[in-house]
Formats: sequence, structure tokens, C-alpha cells
Amino acid sequence: MRDIISVELLKLKNSKILWIVTLAPAFMVMQGVINLLRYYDLFTGQGQNVWEQLYTQSMVFYVMILFPALISVVMTLVARIENSHQGWKQYLSLPVRKETVYIVKFIIACLLVLVNMLAFIICMFLAGLIIGVEGNFPYQSLIGRPMATYLAALPIMAILYVLSIRYSQMTIPLGIGIGLALPAMVVANSKYWVVYPWTYPIMAALGGNMEVFSKGNLVYVTSVILSSVVLMYGIMSFRKRDIV
Repeated sequence: MRDIISVELLKLKNSKILWIVTLAPAFMVMQGVINLLRYYDLFTGQGQNVWEQLYTQSMVFYVMILFPALISVVMTLVARIENSHQGWKQYLSLPVRKETVYIVKFIIACLLVLVNMLAFIICMFLAGLIIGVEGNFPYQSLIGRPMATYLAALPIMAILYVLSIRYSQMTIPLGIGIGLALPAMVVANSKYWVVYPWTYPIMAALGGNMEVFSKGNLVYVTSVILSSVVLMYGIMSFRKRDIV
């Protein structure tokens, strides 16, 4: 498995995807800072923690716009390396197990999304220092809840990874991933949220500040179970698939 991991990392070495996952969060945080400064008195007039307000304004843009779109792009590009130019045929002609390749590529893709989340956290911290935010640093908001958001997004990663492996055309998983993200805010406010994984990151990210999205630990339990089921389905499907 170590050799496969090395090969996968080598494929990404010169890929633009590394720049995308590390730099894209800065634009969302910038939007949050602009919104915070524009309505500073409104957001802090009752003694609210400015760090918390910076988190909320940045996370609203990030979790509804960038994060689901980025997951779609990452999963699609990781699979596209093999989907193009008969890459799967050449790859699986080597003495490797299908399920090992499938799992390693999924882990690499998930790590790329994690890098994006860590970059978002760092950007928020740096933005707060730049604009001179004072007060206690809320570790739960600026570190804990973003990581919980990542955990809640695991089913989306698993679903889009299955679709990206299954369809060689990038437009299908990309279109599904981004398209299903658009109504997520509305669905999160309904009783059907549990069957719509695109709502899970929103509730994890904003649940503390927006009571309507607070579903407790059910979000995380559902995320782990659903992502595990989808991943197992993907492995079994890939194992039986004829690669041509």
C-alpha cells in the first residue's frame, strides 16, 4: 500500500489541485471579513465575541458555496487521472488489488479536502490578526466546528467518489455535486434533512449559531454510517467492474 500511496502523491505533485485546495479558502474568508467590517456595529453591538462573528460570516460563504463545490472538483480530478487515456487498464494491469487502489485514492482525495479545511482555519486566524480582533480565541468555533464540518461532509465525498469512478465524463459528478448543493440550505430547514447529505456540513458548521440547523450528534452518527455504507458499496462495485 505504501508504494500505491507514493504513486498517487507523485501524480498530484504537479497538479493545480494543490493550489486550489490551499488558496481558495482565502477568498471566502475575505468575503467574511468584508461583511464583518461593513456591519461591524450590528454584529458586535451587544458585546458579541468578534472571533465568533468572523467565523460565522466566513463560514456562511464557505460551507454553502466553496466547500461542496471543492469536494466535487477534488473527487472528480482524482478519478479523472485514471479515467482518461485508459489509465485504469494500465494501473490495474500491475500486481495490485482493486480494493486497495480504490481505498488509497479515496483517502488521498479526503486528505486534499482536509487540507482545504485546514487552510480555511488558518486563513480565519490570520484574518483576525490582520484586522486586530481582540478577546478570547474561541477554539471550538475556529478549530472544533470546522473539523466537525469536515466529518459531516464524509458522505458527500463518498458519494461523489463513487460517481467519479463510475463515469469518465467529468460533467456528471461535477454537475450532481454542485447541483445538489444549491438547495441544501432550504432542505436543512425541513424534516427531510436526514436523507439529503448535502445538508450535514451546514448543520455542523452553523448549528451553534443558527438553532434551526442544530441536530445534535445525529448529524455525525448519520454521516459516519452513510459514508461507510457508500464506501463499501463503491469497493464491491469497483471490484466486480470490468476495466477496459
